[in-house]
Amino acid sequence: MFSHYLKYIIQNLHFASVVITRFFKVLFRRRKGIQLLYLDYAAEHLFDNSNILINYRFANALYYKFGNHKTLEKQLKIFNLKNFEKEFDLIVYGFFRKKIYRLKFEPQLQFDNANFKTSFRNLNLKLREQPVIVPKKGFIRLNIKKPLTEIPEIQIQRRQIRLKTNNYNQNEYI
Repeated sequence: MFSHYLKYIIQNLHFASVVITRFFKVLFRRRKGIQLLYLDYAAEHLFDNSNILINYRFANALYYKFGNHKTLEKQLKIFNLKNFEKEFDLIVYGFFRKKIYRLKFEPQLQFDNANFKTSFRNLNLKLREQPVIVPKKGFIRLNIKKPLTEIPEIQIQRRQIRLKTNNYNQNEYI
């Protein structure tokens, strides 16, 4: 329990130290405004369960915030769009300034996987009936052993490669 608090305190101290260092770097610059260098993400041709990688870079940015999450990273990974909001704000905090960028994701495509079937070839399963043992206490104990499978041996066929070359001597080469 104490280790969780310690880990939380260390993460917050690390976050604060990086923000303070960036603050002093921006403090001595002539232009202190937040400037968008690039913001790359795919917004079209998305499926419902798409993975999204958002790359961004801002000049004079101290930290970034989306939703309730603050981060120092320069990229954002969304692993499943179903579990994430379709529209959210990316807030960039700078030297006593902040800029808000609204990112919108609308999945337009759906993947219909009802037509796919799985088939197994050369798979032999031997199923045996096992008796169920009921002891006096009323608990059922199953006497199950590991299943047996037979997988055929994999054979690799090799082809011989033949190269046709012309024999020459050193005088012909010169």
